[in-house]
Amino acid sequence: MSRGIAIALVLAALLATTAAAATAPTREEYVERLEAICKPDAIATERAMKGAKADIRAERLAVAAKKFAKGTAIYSGTIRRIAAVPRPEADVDRLKQWFTYLDRQVAYMGQITGKLRQGQLTPATRLISRSIHNGNLANNVVLAFGFNYCSFKFDRYA
Repeated sequence: MSRGIAIALVLAALLATTAAAATAPTREEYVERLEAICKPDAIATERAMKGAKADIRAERLAVAAKKFAKGTAIYSGTIRRIAAVPRPEADVDRLKQWFTYLDRQVAYMGQITGKLRQGQLTPATRLISRSIHNGNLANNVVLAFGFNYCSFKFDRYA
């Protein structure tokens, strides 16, 4: 009786492992899924952020703050959606590091929005510089993936 239970448990574990392996995508499938999520949001972010850099240069901080707030909302929603996608087993650690940078990027964008709303140009520009650096670090982590729309490009926020 206990031998039958043990065999059943082993079989259940094997089936669970096989099912988990079947749901884990390859790197190419993962990139394809993420790009499908990121593309419309990247385009929407570009539209929402259009002229933000010029607004900051002209010190129209309230206008720039609204654009950054919209961009932040779109970007944070994108991050939530792509974080839910199953990750390739071979890349779990690398992607964990990438998502750490992406979460930091969301925080920077929120802080930039806050500084712009407060009329604090110098701290906002410092945060923008940090955000660009952080975005480049994020890109370097997943360079081998070949992301286009899911990679950080500061031009989308200009």
